[in-house]
Formats: sequence, C-alpha cells, structure tokens
Amino acid sequence: MPIERPSLFHEFEYRCAKPLYTEEIRPALYELLYVHEGSGVSNVGDRAIPLAARDLLISDGTKQQGLRVDDKIGCIYTRISIRPSSLRKMKSPVNGIDLMLPFEVLGHHHIHMSEEAGKEMEALMLRIHRFSQSGNWVDLNRLVMAFFDLLVVVYALCEPDLKKQNYTISEKERHVRKVIHYIENAFNEDVTLNDMERELHLSKQYMSRIFRESTGITIFDYLYRRRIEQAKQLFYMHRAYSVTDIGLQVGFKNASHFSRMFKTQVGVTPEQYRKVMDHGTADGGSNRKSNTVK
Repeated sequence: MPIERPSLFHEFEYRCAKPLYTEEIRPALYELLYVHEGSGVSNVGDRAIPLAARDLLISDGTKQQGLRVDDKIGCIYTRISIRPSSLRKMKSPVNGIDLMLPFEVLGHHHIHMSEEAGKEMEALMLRIHRFSQSGNWVDLNRLVMAFFDLLVVVYALCEPDLKKQNYTISEKERHVRKVIHYIENAFNEDVTLNDMERELHLSKQYMSRIFRESTGITIFDYLYRRRIEQAKQLFYMHRAYSVTDIGLQVGFKNASHFSRMFKTQVGVTPEQYRKVMDHGTADGGSNRKSNTVK
C-alpha cells in the first residue's frame, strides 16, 4: 500500500550544479536557495544579487528569478520550493512563531551565513535529502521534523530584519496575499472578479491593480498558470486519466481552451506533454522529488 508523504515541499533539488535556471513568477510558492560551493548571480526582478558559499536567498515568488552560475568555478546549490497553503493545513510541531513570516514580510531576502550557521544548514539539508529518499514511517516523521527545523533556523536568521519591520507586511501586500489564498482554494472552480470582490471585500479595480503591481501578471494570468501547474502534476500522478478529465479537474470547462492555454504556457499540447513525460523527460518524470512514496 502506498505511503502518502506529507506535503512539505513542492520541489526539492539537492546539491544541484545546473549552469542556469529561470523561474516564472509563482506567487503561490515560496523558495529557499542555499549555496554550498562556488558562486553565481541571482536575478530577482530587476535586481542582481551576487551569491557565494553559505549564502541563503528566500523568495515569496512574486518576482521572476533565476540563477547564473560562475563559468569558471561553478556553483553547487540546494533549492526548495514550498506551497504555504498546503503547509498551513498541516499540524505544525512549532508553537509561538509563524514560520511563513520571513517570506511574507521580507519578500526576497539575502543572508550571508556565519561558518557555524552554514554547518547547521548543510547538516539540515543533508538530513532532509536522506529522509526524503525513504518510504518508512520512522524516516517520514524524521523528514517532517528536519523540515520544520530548517524553517525555524530560517526564521531565526531572518528575525533581526523581521523586527525592523515590526513583523508586519503592508496593507497592499496583505491584500495581494488574500487574492492568492482565494485562488489557491478555488482555482478548479469558476472564478470571477465579482465573486472575489464579494468574498474578499475588495473592489475589482483595486484587486486587479495591486496584483499586477506586485506580481507583474494579471489575476487571471496567475489563475491559468496555477491550473496548468496542477494539470502537470495530475498527468504525472494519474496516468490513466484522459486529457479531458484532467482539464475538467483543474477548472477548464472547455477542452480546446485547456489545450490552448497548456500549449501557450508549456510549449506543447497536453497530449504531447503526456507522451514526453511517459518517456521520462518532462517535468513530471524529472529528478524533482514527488510527495508520494510508492
């Protein structure tokens, strides 16, 4: 019988050496990037942030970002992306602090860690990597503890800067988060600005304006990206489902609309994506960690 892995992280890439990656804006995903060795430059929106060993970069997903690796010495890094909406549904073993605050208050934040802190981070990353490979309940529980320990360490590293901002986010950012939270819970349903206006008590014009100002994309751009991202996960987890079934499950009532939006965002049709994935070369068949141990 399959063991369902706790939904701790969306992606986990341990000690990668890819020369370059670029992420689209993903407001529903928070990210941690830790540099083990070497150096590179992280581009976050219009900022260029030099990175070296023991550097930690956290992101709230509201800006496009990427990593350019030093051609001469390379760069070894670990990248973890988490879905806060899923994490908040879990029973956290941590009390008294909100582990999502560093991402929500600081947004995109760069920390250079001391040698001692770097050793602790290295050990935590290794534990998460080791336990994420296992399928037994003891190691799954140890994975949960290691992961929350990592978030507590990140919180401690960010706390001086959180204090400077009084642990609060601006009203505008809070409203953007409300929009994201609404979509996270309703992306597979009919979503209209009128419904959002009524539920969130924010005007349609205001919501549309602040969302685009904060993320660079429209509310419906984000909605469609979220649906397509979920569809890719379903293609991987449910090989027997038809393309039409998956389109309906993620909120597309019309199969041709689903196919058109999928190709626009992924570059291939859903049918082509499934064929490539079945040969192990699409996102669903890559070396990114699944949250299910079979």
